[in-house]
Amino acid sequence: MELSRLLLLGAILFQAREMQTSPINFVCKPRAMKEQIEITKGFQDALNQCGIPSLLPQKVTLPNVGFQMTQWEQKSSEVQRNEIISALTMLSEAVQAVRSTPQSHCVHALLERVVQNIKNMVLILHSLPLPAAGTSEETAQLPKSSLTSSLHCVLRRYTSLTRGKLQSFTKETAPEICKGRRR
Repeated sequence: MELSRLLLLGAILFQAREMQTSPINFVCKPRAMKEQIEITKGFQDALNQCGIPSLLPQKVTLPNVGFQMTQWEQKSSEVQRNEIISALTMLSEAVQAVRSTPQSHCVHALLERVVQNIKNMVLILHSLPLPAAGTSEETAQLPKSSLTSSLHCVLRRYTSLTRGKLQSFTKETAPEICKGRRR
């Protein structure tokens, strides 16, 4: 059982390498986004493999990551990126709060991977060369939040953010960012 957990975590780490090599690859290679979605789903599977209840000793704050596509598409790439980074930061803080509580070795190792993956996503987003925006004065909205005491809910929220706003952002920005590059 412990060996299967280690193999799953190893597979997650291996898949993340390509995305980490270049922020542009994350947007210009559709496979990279699919791999990120699989990684976030893998975190949930890994938690199930740990075989412990997912109730947390304290509630943590999570970003609400749902969105209306028509409103989302009206925002500039910069505003979209900043909203995603704000949500990732909130998720990272939630995971780090969980990490500070006593956990099994399996859960602790998993949470380390989740935090590192979130940090990588934030670095990738900060490093993307976005097209110059107009003179709009729009700003990113801080994500609304909710409380949870379930580690499964924390990981599902990360997957939802990845499958929703992050995937939409990469699809919308890819044509401009990837100009002249082979996809």
